[in-house]
Amino acid sequence: MRLKHGALCIAALATGSVLAQQTSPPAVTSARVILVKIWHTGGLCGGSGYCDSSTTIKPQLIISDLTDSPNPKKFPNRRAKRAITKREWDNLQRTIDSQSLKRLPEERCYAATDLPCSGVKIQFSDSSEINVIYDGLHPPAPISELLKHIPNNPIYFAP
Repeated sequence: MRLKHGALCIAALATGSVLAQQTSPPAVTSARVILVKIWHTGGLCGGSGYCDSSTTIKPQLIISDLTDSPNPKKFPNRRAKRAITKREWDNLQRTIDSQSLKRLPEERCYAATDLPCSGVKIQFSDSSEINVIYDGLHPPAPISELLKHIPNNPIYFAP
């Protein structure tokens, strides 16, 4: 009789130990994307035109900027804003693969040595961010897919 109770206790302890070692599933984050920014810089830009450009997309607005011209009288800073639709915002959000973006290898921006570079910043409602610098001529797949879904916001030049 004692042997049966001892075996039962050992079996119960083993089962409890196995169950205690199982990990609970990770908490599902409810952070929403609140901002997407795409930027490009030409490095030590000495030609004509603009050296830097950026596009910032928020849930209801897209802002495009052209800045940092070596000749600001001929090429003053330009900004264009327009409202975006819920459909445009939803399409953009669906293309953001946060996990793939976080796994991209870290690149460096050599703009100070006259090499162009590009970057993406994604900001979430919980204040977390993903910042990725990439080769603008050969963006990695998750960024390339994201770029395809950036709403168009042309900057017009008045004569």
